[in-house]
Amino acid sequence: MATQEVQLNETLAHLKTESETLKSKLEEERAKLHDVELHQVAEKVEGLGQFVMKTRRTLKGHGNKVLCMDWCKDKRRIVSSSQDGKVIVWDAFTTNKALLASWFGFVVQI
Repeated sequence: MATQEVQLNETLAHLKTESETLKSKLEEERAKLHDVELHQVAEKVEGLGQFVMKTRRTLKGHGNKVLCMDWCKDKRRIVSSSQDGKVIVWDAFTTNKALLASWFGFVVQI
C-alpha cells in the first residue's frame, strides 16, 4: 500500500514537471511569434476621443421597429427588415425603395 502511494506521488511529481516544461516551451514559442493577448494590445491603442455621428438621410417605410439592416455586395443597396414583417431593399443613393416584400416565408437573393 505504501509503495502504491510512493509511485502515485512520483507519477504526480513527474506530471507536474512535464506540464511546467510544456508551459515554458509554449511561452517561448508564443514569444517567437510575437503573440499577445487582445487586452495587451488594447492598452497601447489611443482613444478616439469624442466620436460624433450625424444623420445623413432617414429611410422611411417600416411600420415598426427595424430588426436588422445590411449593405448589399454592390455597396449601393441596403436591405432592412422590421417587426412589421416587411423586407425593404433601398437604393442608398436616392433613398428610394427598390423592392418591398413580406418576409414571412420569403427569400430574396440580391
